[in-house]
Amino acid sequence: MFNSSVTSRRLNVLVRILRHVNGIQPNLVRAYVSDDSVSIGGITKIIKQEKYPEYVPRNYYNNNLGQSTLHHLRWMMQKDLLGQDVFLIGPPGPRRRKLALQYLELTNREHEYIALSRDTTESDIKQRREIVGGAAKYFDQSAVRAATMGRVLVLEGIEKAERNVLPVLNNLLENREMHLEDGRLLIPAERYDKLLQDYSKEQLDQWKLVRVNEDFRVIALGLPVPKYRGNPLDPPLRSRFQARDVGTNSFQVSR
Repeated sequence: MFNSSVTSRRLNVLVRILRHVNGIQPNLVRAYVSDDSVSIGGITKIIKQEKYPEYVPRNYYNNNLGQSTLHHLRWMMQKDLLGQDVFLIGPPGPRRRKLALQYLELTNREHEYIALSRDTTESDIKQRREIVGGAAKYFDQSAVRAATMGRVLVLEGIEKAERNVLPVLNNLLENREMHLEDGRLLIPAERYDKLLQDYSKEQLDQWKLVRVNEDFRVIALGLPVPKYRGNPLDPPLRSRFQARDVGTNSFQVSR
């Protein structure tokens, strides 16, 4: 039989939905940028002056970004302020990389970039040995430069990394530590500063201890596996990241 009360409730729900779509959307965020700070949806970050402007992305951020993008950038800023590394997951395409570069430009952060593949080795992340003047010399690679200079390390294609490379990334993410081929040891800023209270910098340099900058962050970009081909992340490495799906725009916040 025809139930008028059920029909009435359904019509009321439909009216509320239509009012919501045509009216003012909830959770609307705005970005405010000044010379010394940037704010998105009530989350504010102080902007530091860059030392090497050529390492800061340009022409990726604009003032006409959609709500979905602003919500992603706001989430990334929250994790950055908490000192956490992030993992942006999405289908193939430029969206993940563009989000990362937009955030770096918005916050005026220098970055290093590594495109991981099956051919990526430990030396491509840590140090590479080259012959200079008849002698072997080690040169710091992207991960080491980012850690020591307080830059953001962008790792693209993390699902392509081989198993022997993952422990290097895991130790850097979890403990902010890394043993280098030239005998140096990267240690967290808190531990280094504590040692500096009891020992001189010359002694720490003699011990080959290197301070990891407290502003060092990692943004990983990857595909969801097993939907796409690749190596699933090991649980220890996966737990080091704060992950977010950025594949599609949300209906509620897309404009």
